[in-house]
Amino acid sequence: MEKATVVLVDATQYGADPAVVRVIERRFPLVCVTKQDDLEAVYASEGRYITCFEFDFPDIPSLSMLSEAKRDFASIPMVMFTEQHSEALAVWALRTRVWDYFVKPVNEGTVVESLNRLDRLLAESSNRDRRSTIHQKQPLPDDARFQKHRGEDKTVESAASYIEQHLADKLMQADIAERCGTNSYQLSRAFKRVYGITFQDYIMRRRIEKATTLLHNNSATIMDVCWSVGFHDASHFTKMFYRHTGMTPTQYRHKWLTARGEAALPFQLSVSDPVKL
Repeated sequence: MEKATVVLVDATQYGADPAVVRVIERRFPLVCVTKQDDLEAVYASEGRYITCFEFDFPDIPSLSMLSEAKRDFASIPMVMFTEQHSEALAVWALRTRVWDYFVKPVNEGTVVESLNRLDRLLAESSNRDRRSTIHQKQPLPDDARFQKHRGEDKTVESAASYIEQHLADKLMQADIAERCGTNSYQLSRAFKRVYGITFQDYIMRRRIEKATTLLHNNSATIMDVCWSVGFHDASHFTKMFYRHTGMTPTQYRHKWLTARGEAALPFQLSVSDPVKL
C-alpha cells in the first residue's frame, strides 16, 4: 500500500533544518510548504496525509498557526519538531493533541518509527469517518519500571525541579532546603553525592546551560538572556559564561550561527566545570 504523504510546514524563524527533510523524504512522499502557503489547497487531492510542523524558536503566531491547522483539519494528525524545548511547550503540544513531539537534532530511528506507526493507523482507519481523530497508545517510559528508594534522591529531584522552574529568580539554598523538608547542610551533601558538584555549582551550571540555549535565538539580546537565567549584571554574566565555556556570550552566539549556516546543523556546546582563572 502506498504510504501517506507527509506535509512539512516550515514554521522556523531562521531556516528549516535539512536533516529533518532528509529523514522524512527517504521513506515518505514529501511536500514542503511555508507558513504562508494554503494548507487547504495542499489537502485538496484525495489521499492520506500527515502534517509535520517544524519550529526553531516557536512564537505565538507560529504556534497559533498549528492550533488553527489542528482545528481546521481535525482528521489529519500533526507532528511537531522544535529546536527550543521546555516543559511548558511540550505540555502545550500535548493539550493541542499533537501526535508526537520531537526536539532537534532528531533521532532518525525514533522519527521513522513514529511516522510508520501513524501511517499504519491511518490506513486502518481509512474506512471510518474522516473527521475521526487518530489516537496513539504511548509506551510507558523505561525508567517507570524502577523505583527509587533513597530519600536523598527524592530531595534532590524536588530541589532540581524547583531550580529549573525558577532560574530567573534569586535562589537561596536555605529557602529551597526548607521547601524540600531538609536543611542546607543535608541538601548540599545530597547534591554532592548525586551530581558530584555543590548545590551552588549546580545552579550556576544550569543557568549557563540554559543561557546557551537562549542564545540560539538571535532576536533575544544578551541582556535578555542575562536576566532570563537569573543574572542581574551583564559583566558578571559574561564572566561566568566565559569561565564555564571558554567564550563570551557574543562569541558563542556568533560561533553557533556560523556553524549552523555552514553545516546546516546546530553547534553544540557542553558546559564544563568552571575554569580556574
